[in-house]
Order: sequence, then C-alpha cells, then structure tokens
Amino acid sequence: MATSRELAYQSLRHMQPERLPFTLYLDAVVEKKLTAVWGARTSWPIPEDDIIRILWPVEDHDISESGFRDRFNCEWKKEEGAYTFVNPPLTEPDSTRIPRVSLITDEDVALILRTRAKNPDKFIFYQFTAAFGERLWCLRGLEQTLMDYLLEPDFVHCSLDILMEAHLTALEKILPLPIDGITFGCDYGAQKSLMISRDIFLKFFKPRLAILYEKVRNAGKVVGHHSCGNNTDIMRDFIDIGLQVFHPLQPEAMDIGKIKREFGRDLTFRGGIGTQRKIIFGTPAEAAAEVTNAVEILAEDGGYFLETTKPLPKETPVENAMAVIGAFSRVMRYDY
Repeated sequence: MATSRELAYQSLRHMQPERLPFTLYLDAVVEKKLTAVWGARTSWPIPEDDIIRILWPVEDHDISESGFRDRFNCEWKKEEGAYTFVNPPLTEPDSTRIPRVSLITDEDVALILRTRAKNPDKFIFYQFTAAFGERLWCLRGLEQTLMDYLLEPDFVHCSLDILMEAHLTALEKILPLPIDGITFGCDYGAQKSLMISRDIFLKFFKPRLAILYEKVRNAGKVVGHHSCGNNTDIMRDFIDIGLQVFHPLQPEAMDIGKIKREFGRDLTFRGGIGTQRKIIFGTPAEAAAEVTNAVEILAEDGGYFLETTKPLPKETPVENAMAVIGAFSRVMRYDY
C-alpha cells in the first residue's frame, strides 16, 4: 500500500492512485458531536488524513471572545460565528504606512518541524492565510480597495509589492523545510462571478502570483492557490503561471464538470464537495450523494484530493456528518 504522501503525488501526476488521498475538515462543533458517537478519532470508520494543512496564524495578539488583532495590527471581529476585519487602519493611500512584518516566526518554523516529525509519511503543505490581495483589503477596507484599483493604481502597485516581498522573504525561511507544498490564500471569486474584473486580476495579481509560484516550483515544492467563489474566468491564467493545485472549487459557484473537462489535465483539485446545500439541509442519503456525485466527476484520471470545500459547518446534523464520512470511506476506494 502506498503511503499518504505517495498517494498525493500519484494524483498530482494525474495517475489514478490506488485510493484517493483525502482530508476530513470539520468544524469543532461537528467534531465534538462525532466524538460523542464514535469516540476518539482513531476509532472512527475512516483512516487518518493523508494531507495535512498548516495555516499561517491570523490570530496573533489581543485575542478575546469578540475578536483579535493580527500581525499587521488589523482588527478582526467575530460576527455571526465568523471573523471579519473591521476598522481598517490604513485610512489614506500611503503605502509607506504598511507595516513591515516578518510573516514567519521561529514558532512557525518549529510547528512545521514538529508536524513533519509526527507525520513522516503525510503530504504536508503550508498555507498563507489572507495573502497580499486580501491583506490590502484588510489594511484598507474592501470597498476602499475596490475603488483604489481604479483611482489609486500607483498606491495599489506599491502596496502589493511591499506585501509580495514579505511573502518572498517568508518563502526563503520555509521552502528549505520538510514540507511538500505552499498554498496562497487570496479570494477572487464571489458566488456568481469574479469579485473583481479579470482586467484587474491581470494588472495587479497575475504578475505577482507568477513570481511567487515560480519561487515555490524552483524549490521543488508544489504550488497551490485557495480562492473561494467563482474563479472560472481566471482558471487559464492560474495555469499559465504554473499553478498546480486549486482549492476549493465550490460547486455552488462553479460548474465542476466544466472545470474538470477544461482544466483537469493541468490542475489538481482539492474540494469540489459543497457544504452549502444538501450536506446541511438534506437527508443523510442526500448528504452522501453530494460526496459521490462530486467524486465521480473529479476523480477520473487522477488530479484530485478528496475533501469538502469548507469544513463541515456546525449546522450539519450529526447524522449527515456520519453519512458524509461513510461516503468518504467508500469513494476513496472508488466504490461509487
């Protein structure tokens, strides 16, 4: 039997692995409910995860029940169970006021090394949460940033260069470490279309992402990108600059069959199993079918990491969560 890491690389090479590499993402509330039913994770009717994600820690200081501040001194507030950034600190289009932050600390390096020591045969990737595009929104505010793209393009270019350099410096620290890949988290999609125009993406983001992707690939690591929503119009642009893994491929926003047909030879997909519809609101059988239907489309000819687009949300009925896990245990072995 291949190791988890070998399964992941087989899929990345667009080979059909002997079973699908997977990650089971759960909200803490759902995990607690399942633990009450099945006991410890090791006793659940599914193997341990093949793919391990280490997230750049957004939460940094002044952490409370209502929110926190991150390393850029941006304020995040908990609203309706989720965190959003509020009171953007950069009130003027002045890039010189962007904090120069060391993204990777000694503690981050130690976490990566500990994770690999505990998981020698897993596929491990590091994900930069809120990479430079979202970081500018956080510093400036989303509405203001959208206006800045048109009214203050020089400021946007200078700001994104500063934030990109911070990521390049961070890559110098972590690319030599024993991880398999890097994912950049920066959302460009809304539920029905891009959040920004493709022209804005080409002007501000594609050239800078190309630099980051190249650095990762030159180090022999796998490069991934996380962008929620509908990214259909820029999928070819991602491929042009060397993207290898795309996440989350939300079926509520994108036609996953079309995406697999048009881009599946060039990309490996993580996700594709939606969490906004039947998994929450359907019957257990309908929740399981969400898994089966997506995997039948995405797993053909490799190029797929099995997981839901988002952690199973806390609203998921425990019976539906159990059905999803049961479906995972079947489809990973191509039992549709």
